Amino acid sequence: MNPEFLVALISGLLSAIAGGVASTDLVHKLVYRMLKKELPKKTYSERLSELTSSLTNASSEVDGVLREMAQVAKEREASVKELEEGLTDLEKREKELKEKIALLQSVPIPVAEHFARLVQPGERRSARRDYLLFMAGVIVTTIIAIVLQIGLGK
Repeated sequence: MNPEFLVALISGLLSAIAGGVASTDLVHKLVYRMLKKELPKKTYSERLSELTSSLTNASSEVDGVLREMAQVAKEREASVKELEEGLTDLEKREKELKEKIALLQSVPIPVAEHFARLVQPGERRSARRDYLLFMAGVIVTTIIAIVLQIGLGK
């Protein structure tokens, strides 16, 4: 390659880089400060562009807030429906319990006393005894069946 061509290419690249750096706002501000001149005010189109981008950002933020508020409203609505269903179930249960209480109030006292005696702890022990006897019968029957099968050779 020709050395003059390389020098021209490198100087062109350096010029492009220097031009890019010189065109930045930071360099403009530094030059105006060094010259002790006031920075020029922004043009109408620059101000309009900044305001438009600011308005666009604000609009997107408002949209996000509105979406979030809609989501919260839906969640609250679902929880209110769930609470209403629970309240309806509780009302049904209350009605059933009131009906049971009304029925129990009409039960004669001797019947209630007999029922209370049936539920006493002594009666529970006899129920436990009945369950134990039943389980013992099942176990003994199973053992006898196994012994008979072994004895008969099946």
